[in-house]
Amino acid sequence: MVFVPSRQRTARPARKPGVVLAVGQRAFVNAPSDAASVILLTYEDGIPSESTLRDGTEVEIVGWRPRGATGTRYRVCDRDSGSDGWLEANELRTSSTRPTADPAALPDVAESHGRMR
Repeated sequence: MVFVPSRQRTARPARKPGVVLAVGQRAFVNAPSDAASVILLTYEDGIPSESTLRDGTEVEIVGWRPRGATGTRYRVCDRDSGSDGWLEANELRTSSTRPTADPAALPDVAESHGRMR
């Protein structure tokens, strides 16, 4: 018996690891490093709303929509201010503290002290 593949399989490109959140979960706003807040969007058209949330604000995930290659969008609600809208996955984090820089990108402390002598 000869095996004949019915179709050629190609390797899928690796996806970038991202934030994966569940409805009902608490998360924190992750504003870009050059901004202090993010603007909530309306999902239907992606138009910015008048509501903003400051970096580190705790929100509840109340919905989500996959968007293929453009990434997942999460509907969030801030119970304190009553703000409700949509954020991109990269605008949310699971920790209240902002992540630090990648340790591999930082200069080696021992190496830098050796140069100073």
